[in-house]
Amino acid sequence: MPIDSTSPADELGALRESQNQLSTRMEQLLLQFESLTAHRPSPTTPAAATAAAAQQASTFVPPIAGVGANGASTFTPPLSLRSRFPDVKAAVIVAIITHEFKAADLHKLDPMNRDKETAYTFNGSTNQFEVSHRAAREYKNPFSILIPLTTYFKVLAFHVNNNAATDAFWDYSAHLLKLVAEYEWHAVYAYHSIFFNRRRAEMAAGDYSRWGQSENGLLAEHVYGHRKPNPSKQAKNTATTRSNPAEACRKFNDGKCLNMPCPWGRPHTCSSCGKSDHSKLQHKD
Repeated sequence: MPIDSTSPADELGALRESQNQLSTRMEQLLLQFESLTAHRPSPTTPAAATAAAAQQASTFVPPIAGVGANGASTFTPPLSLRSRFPDVKAAVIVAIITHEFKAADLHKLDPMNRDKETAYTFNGSTNQFEVSHRAAREYKNPFSILIPLTTYFKVLAFHVNNNAATDAFWDYSAHLLKLVAEYEWHAVYAYHSIFFNRRRAEMAAGDYSRWGQSENGLLAEHVYGHRKPNPSKQAKNTATTRSNPAEACRKFNDGKCLNMPCPWGRPHTCSSCGKSDHSKLQHKD
């Protein structure tokens, strides 16, 4: 039986080359598609104008086939998604508008991570290199999600060109901000990940409305039991503890409070033994 002499380094190099070729091909396909849609004739009939107005009032957008259609206004030439978002890779744009983009992929839109070289891990069970999802596990604070999520919604909004759908995107952003303010981040992130991925299948069918509707079942399962502690309540409890009237007068035990009754309402007793005939300074073991 012949022995495979290919080293892991050679396999990794071949994998990176394959990925580069795929990325280049995706860019070419996107540019070809945008070139075709740029020359699409615009409807001018009253019926077409009425249909366009109705679409703007609904979150339903006709499902896209393949890489989809740039839904720019019929009264102006459609702009290129690539020129509109020059810092987003073509492969990422295609994934977004075809709804293959997952919640765990948001780091690809993070300005701090998008230029990092793709990392790979070696799977010992399959003896193959696989794309590492380490970056996706680094969503340690709300900004690591909120910033790239804004870019994600901007790409979608420009692509579908539907006012109602765009409103639903920003409704979800506001909903997420409110959750972040009231609940622990790890719980909010668990809710967000599931919520985000559920919307992908709906968008592929043309329905964008659910972005604007919270899911009470998911909130009850992942979020509601993880409310942040109330800082003002904690401070009040601390102040109450510090002003405990049963605590011996500290100034008396330091020999500085000699007035009776105590101006601070504290007992003049030894803080070491509790007797009232001497202070801590006078205490003898």
